[in-house]
Amino acid sequence: MNRNFLAAASGALLIAFTSGTGRADERPLIWQPIKNSDTSYAIKLGLRLPVRLETEAGFNVGVDSSKTGEVLNTPLKFWSRIKTEDRKQPAYRANRDIGIVMDGNAGSAAISMNYYEKQIATPTFNVERQATYVVRYDGAQKDWTGLDTSQSLKLRQRETGTAFVAIANGTANFSAIGASFGIEQPLGENITLSGNVNRNFTDATTISSVNARYSYQW
Repeated sequence: MNRNFLAAASGALLIAFTSGTGRADERPLIWQPIKNSDTSYAIKLGLRLPVRLETEAGFNVGVDSSKTGEVLNTPLKFWSRIKTEDRKQPAYRANRDIGIVMDGNAGSAAISMNYYEKQIATPTFNVERQATYVVRYDGAQKDWTGLDTSQSLKLRQRETGTAFVAIANGTANFSAIGASFGIEQPLGENITLSGNVNRNFTDATTISSVNARYSYQW
């Protein structure tokens, strides 16, 4: 959980990339700039390894700044993903994967199990279901801090890509429970606009938000 580990992982990724036998059309290199907010940016770097379980691994390097341009933080994370199931049929798709994220600065980590399912409900709409279970490790406390869960349901119009979203989540072994309702609208391949109303039942607060997310993958 430290910089020495990250350096060793980087060397392993480099060896795997230079010695792999994957085809060029498998796009082994992952390079994805991400805008988290107006003052937070990151670059996702990694490799798709030429193995049967479609393993991916790499780093996220970011910069968080103030509104005046002062650098506040430089996040550095190691991540990996292993796909355990991938089923594709004409009207149905499902996949499961296991992910690991380690914070190189704080020494914390998270192990996630993710499930995604998509099916054609009507000629106009698709239904997407997603579930995530995350176990977290706190580097400062040097202990596992509990279970976080999230369940989402999307009803997406096939032609426009507009999606109506409902999300339920529980954090820290369900000590906090919340729900969210919103709408998403993709603008082209790289930009998604979303509006949400979030309700936290633990402290009875409601927050509304509008976001724009940009993502580009090469």
